[in-house]
Amino acid sequence: MEIIIAGAGMVGFRLATTLSVKHNVTVIDKNVDAINMLQEQIDIFSVIGNVEDPLTYNSLLGKNVDLFIAVTDSDETNIISCLIIDESVKVKDKIVRLRNSFFAKSSIALKLGITEAVFPITRTADSVKSLLEFPKANSVKRVNQSDLRLISIRAQHKAQDYITTQMFNTEQFSVIGIERNKEFFIPKFDEVIKPNDLVYFFGNPKEIKSMCSRMDTQMPKIIKNIIVFGADPLGIEIAKKLVAPSVSIKLIERNLEKCKIAAQILQNDVTIISSQYGNERLIKEEGLQNADMMIATSKNDEENIVKCIEAKEYGVEKVVAINNDPQKYALMHKLGIVVVRGQKNNAYYSIIEKIGSSSIVNSRLFCGGSAVGLTRIIYADSTLIGKIISPYKYDGPYCIYIRADRIFIFDEPFTVEADDYIMAFCKVEEEEKVGKWIYAL
Repeated sequence: MEIIIAGAGMVGFRLATTLSVKHNVTVIDKNVDAINMLQEQIDIFSVIGNVEDPLTYNSLLGKNVDLFIAVTDSDETNIISCLIIDESVKVKDKIVRLRNSFFAKSSIALKLGITEAVFPITRTADSVKSLLEFPKANSVKRVNQSDLRLISIRAQHKAQDYITTQMFNTEQFSVIGIERNKEFFIPKFDEVIKPNDLVYFFGNPKEIKSMCSRMDTQMPKIIKNIIVFGADPLGIEIAKKLVAPSVSIKLIERNLEKCKIAAQILQNDVTIISSQYGNERLIKEEGLQNADMMIATSKNDEENIVKCIEAKEYGVEKVVAINNDPQKYALMHKLGIVVVRGQKNNAYYSIIEKIGSSSIVNSRLFCGGSAVGLTRIIYADSTLIGKIISPYKYDGPYCIYIRADRIFIFDEPFTVEADDYIMAFCKVEEEEKVGKWIYAL
């Protein structure tokens, strides 16, 4: 594909690096240093200039482009660039990163011909909110057009307790992957689950939740008291999402002006506390050691890690850190911290998933981007209905099909019915060949 990326910041840089392997990529940014750094590392075409200036696009006049991606740090800049690009280039699809959720409710995106709008701050906050419903989970991910969930749980059982994946493979849910010692793999049918394994379950969320205590004896069974560190827009959005009748939330921030803004937005739903007098005094006076969950929302991963370690020392079992730098993902996991993708990480993965998905096969990345779930839904007009299809020939993915909310291992041929789901979970490096198989069924 011919792809133009507006913005060479962290998100644009990662997108260009990933997409340039298989596609022709052009990156536009006024930051000369960022463009030079990109060109030193990957083979791209670059344009130095302001994406809001029509003259910037002169070198691209008349070009046919499959995809335009606007990922600068400004909503206004991204929207204006989508408007200007049409005057110079013939664009098939547009994907735009936006911060303000107002645009999700307005018709602006439709008027500008935007194919997909990505709202990473909302997606990050929703990821944290899902932990309220599943207190023992490390992550909870939705699958398009399904009530089933992909849920990861840290194994915290005693070493002498013999637990295998066979115990959890039913028609309601299955173990589809394990992360052990920083490596993701598809387990055997009777794989022994070891303490500290991060186990990925897929299936009925209620059934998965009911067996969580067998896997994790440490995390709280219910979350009533929550501490959120940070009153930047993300911290405020997370606090807003967590508001519930039986939940007490305290938002802690050092900056008094940010405290005032948070108080105006959250009003009486959340207690706002200034931490300008230091953490130790704060913890003792406010009783923060009684929290069921603590969330560190800074853009600085080191700061988030420190906050989580401090909270653990005071007895908070469930500590959550927003992960901004992918390099810190493994360290956070190793320290027993629940990791939630930050805004920029979420923007990157959301866009990669949308590009990897098609009208037939949907893609969903998980396990820090090292694994992927591929889904094909059999709609009522599908030509596959009534046909017998065969399983994947080679080792690698964990393949299932779902019928009437019951899960069946796809290891032998079956006759397709309307509303069936066909799914494959695999390492991300196997995505292309597994994707071709599921697409060509």
